[in-house]
Amino acid sequence: MTDGVRNYILESSNMERQEVIAFGNVEVNIIQPLPESVSLAKVLHMISGLLPKDYYRGISKIQVSDHPKFANKEFNAMYQDGTLYVSPDQDNEEDMIDDIIHETAHHLEVVALEEIYGDQRIISEFVKKRKELRYELAAEGYDVKSYDFEELKYDKQFDDFLHKRVGYQTIKYLMQYDFVRPYGATSLREYFACAFQEYYLGNRDRLFDRCPAVYKKIDELHSNYSN
Repeated sequence: MTDGVRNYILESSNMERQEVIAFGNVEVNIIQPLPESVSLAKVLHMISGLLPKDYYRGISKIQVSDHPKFANKEFNAMYQDGTLYVSPDQDNEEDMIDDIIHETAHHLEVVALEEIYGDQRIISEFVKKRKELRYELAAEGYDVKSYDFEELKYDKQFDDFLHKRVGYQTIKYLMQYDFVRPYGATSLREYFACAFQEYYLGNRDRLFDRCPAVYKKIDELHSNYSN
């Protein structure tokens, strides 16, 4: 078989694959192909069985492609301006489902900002846990004076401190009853998104026990968007 024939068949197959993918009113574009072991159609089908379809109202596109922000390999999905970008560099379908659900949480923060944070309960819960984290790290001998543990926004230097200096495993050990995922300690938005992942992909009872405010809010969202 010549290279020309092979490329024609593979390109045609990829076009047909794009045509059969349907995800409500969301346009799905595969710019760079996924590994053969990862089916985007299957991933989206699995997600549609987990999340209310109205969560995706306001998302104009899901796009599988490389992105400059994926270059450092620290994350491989992001939500920006109504588009959910997903890296084609996926280990398996479970990882891709995890990524898309995490970024769906960030989309919801935009379209339901007041609904999620207006009563301040998640904010208060998060700040309380961050203060406890500061105390625990200080007790372990870490220099915490350079960081504002009550800051809600993501800060790269603070994340580097938690990830590279302290280590997420240490945070998981010290705060095992406070954060369902260590990355949730990095900012308010990641606290919500990690809890969102736990609600849909993890253990809801554990989420309720550790983070009752954010659990109740996600439970309300699920009920409201399922009607």
